[in-house]
Amino acid sequence: MPCHNRSTSLPSAPHSCVLRVEEELQTLKARVDSSSLTMQMMCDALKDIGHLYECIEEVFCLPSNQNCLSHPQQRKLMEEELEGSVRLLDLCSTMRDNMGAMRIHIQDFQSALRREGAAATANKVQTYIRFAKKANKDVKRQIGNKFTSSIKEDCDLLLAVRLLIEAREFTMSLLQSVFSLVSKQIIKPKTSKWSLVSKTLHKRKVACVEQEDNDRKALEAQKQLLTLELSIEGLENGLECLFRQLIRSRVSLLNILSL
Repeated sequence: MPCHNRSTSLPSAPHSCVLRVEEELQTLKARVDSSSLTMQMMCDALKDIGHLYECIEEVFCLPSNQNCLSHPQQRKLMEEELEGSVRLLDLCSTMRDNMGAMRIHIQDFQSALRREGAAATANKVQTYIRFAKKANKDVKRQIGNKFTSSIKEDCDLLLAVRLLIEAREFTMSLLQSVFSLVSKQIIKPKTSKWSLVSKTLHKRKVACVEQEDNDRKALEAQKQLLTLELSIEGLENGLECLFRQLIRSRVSLLNILSL
């Protein structure tokens, strides 16, 4: 359908909730673009993006937007964007489930280390890394299947719809950053804390090492595993919160379209 010249955008003086969405989105983008991202920063960002979707719902509930959504073109674009959000939900769900499985692997690893020592944990390390690599491939494949919108640059797009599109694109980018950070922590042992755990376990096999030194290294390994477990758990919780908010937002926006 050709784009119309008549504007269906919000008035020149945006509503306060529109300004809040734009400001929060820019703040989140700046934070994720930081070169010193940490697991905790990612956990916080996952929670904050959920709040952003709540604010976007408020934008759609504005009377001016309710009127604009009665326009066939705007409804079509809105429906198309909601269809694209399904892929985002699938990716978020996959990553959440993978984080949960990784956390269980780490707990199993810790338990084996406490009960049986380094000799019994070598297989646990390899099992965990194999799982992490498989999860890596699954997420990478989903990220590669990007949703392609038919929206044209010259379309007279309702600001609320544009905010929803920007939020989806940013959320996809955020999930990709989470995935990349976790991969560096687990799958690339030469540059990650996981390397320290692996090296510690390897050193414990050397017969000439004193028992006291073995115990100290085992304690270090336990601490590193606990730190990793807590980080993974934080990301898992953040992804769960985001997934639930994405579901709520989708249902709310579908209800708005049905009015």
